[in-house]
Amino acid sequence: MARPRSFSAEDAVAAAAAVFWAKGYRDTAIYDLERATGLNRSSLYTAFGTKQALFGLALQWYLRGFIGPRLAPMERPGAGVGDIEGFFAGLAAFFRTSGQASRGCLMINTIAEDEGRGTLLGPQAQAFRDRLGAAFANAMTGQHKPGLVAERAQFLTVATFGIWLTARIDPPSAAQAADTTAACIRSWLQEPLLQPARPVVSGT
Repeated sequence: MARPRSFSAEDAVAAAAAVFWAKGYRDTAIYDLERATGLNRSSLYTAFGTKQALFGLALQWYLRGFIGPRLAPMERPGAGVGDIEGFFAGLAAFFRTSGQASRGCLMINTIAEDEGRGTLLGPQAQAFRDRLGAAFANAMTGQHKPGLVAERAQFLTVATFGIWLTARIDPPSAAQAADTTAACIRSWLQEPLLQPARPVVSGT
């Protein structure tokens, strides 16, 4: 009979994610992962395979536990522009109150670390960007003139990347930028909704 594992794989992945989040993929050594998870090198390789395989699991954990709840209000059916404002207000609060603010975003950090090579994330980088854009677009659909939805979703996606990267070196400035973006979105709430359809003029 195989000997049961004496550790929680979920806890080990969460601990590894914290290390990758703080140090980045390339600067994280196996020793760092051993110390964080409490597992020796042999146990890590047996349980998770390679360092990159463990990193992939850590990214899934991060997207599920940290990013997912932040995007969920904008991704739900019936989301509105106010949910986008809430997203940026939540970022501002996180940057002001969390001791983890200077870690930035694990996904965006990794995109920057990968320098366009695609060796760490592959298609996940574009998928993450597209998910952000789709969440913003979903929350604006029906409340904006159609031509503005894609344009503003792209703007907000780029703003989100920049704000998270700013947090790596200056969380208060990132918080201020998030507040400014939220204020911009509040101004959108004052705009008229979709253009009313033009009345059909009868030819008779």
